Amino acid sequence: MNTLATNKTISQSLIQAHQSGKPVFLDCVLSEQDAYAIQALSNKSLNANPQFWKTGLLSNNSVFCAPIALSSCQTSLADFSQQRFNALHVEAELAYRFHSGFEAGKSYQEDEVFAAIDNVAVAIEVLDSRLENWQDADEFLHLADNQMNGALVIGSGIGNWQSINISAQTMSLFINDELVITDSGNHLPINPTRLLTAFVNQTCRLGYTMRPGSWVTTGTWSAYPSARPGDQVRVEFPGIGEANVIL
Repeated sequence: MNTLATNKTISQSLIQAHQSGKPVFLDCVLSEQDAYAIQALSNKSLNANPQFWKTGLLSNNSVFCAPIALSSCQTSLADFSQQRFNALHVEAELAYRFHSGFEAGKSYQEDEVFAAIDNVAVAIEVLDSRLENWQDADEFLHLADNQMNGALVIGSGIGNWQSINISAQTMSLFINDELVITDSGNHLPINPTRLLTAFVNQTCRLGYTMRPGSWVTTGTWSAYPSARPGDQVRVEFPGIGEANVIL
C-alpha cells in the first residue's frame, strides 16, 4: 500500500473514532510529514476551516501545529459532561487570539505576529485520544490525531498580554475545589510567546489560512493530571483570569 493510501486509511480510522467515540488500535510509525498529511485529510471532514489551534514542542524541539474542531471548543463555564473521553487528563494553559489573519503560503516576522495578538486568556485543554493504544503510540501518530486534543475551554483574559511576566506568573489548577497543582512560569520549557511565530509560519506553510479571531493554546503549565467524568475543573492565573469546565 502506498503512502497516500496508508494516510487515507489512518485518517478514515481517526474520523470514525471521532464520530463514534470508540477508540481505534493503530500500531504504526509515521513521519512528521505523514502526520500533517493525515491531519489535513481528517480536517476536511471534521473542521475544514479551523479557528482554534494548539501548539507546543515535539521531542525534536520543533514547533508543531494541530487544529481543534469547533465542536470541541467552548467558553467558560464549559460543560463537556455529555462527551465520551477515552483518555481523560487536563492542562492549565494560556491561549492567544489574533485579531487579523495569516494567509496560506506566506511567511511572517515576529513583529507581525505579535502585532496581531489582541487577547490572552486562561484555557483548559482536555487531553484525549482516538487511539486505544495511546499510551504506547508513536509521537507522530499522536500528532496525526491532532496532538491528543479532546476539548478546549477558553476562559477570561486580558488585552495587554505584553504586561505578563511569564517567569513570575503563577497558576493553580483545582479539581472539585481541591488544589491539585500550583506552579509558576519559571518551570516552563519555553516562554509560550516564543512559539507563536513558528506556529503561524508552520500553519501557513501547511496550506492553512488563519482567519481573524483565531485562537491558539500554547502548552501546559500544570503537567497533565488525570480527571474523571463528572469532575469540575478550575484553573486560575492571577492577574489574567480563570476558566472552568464540567467533565
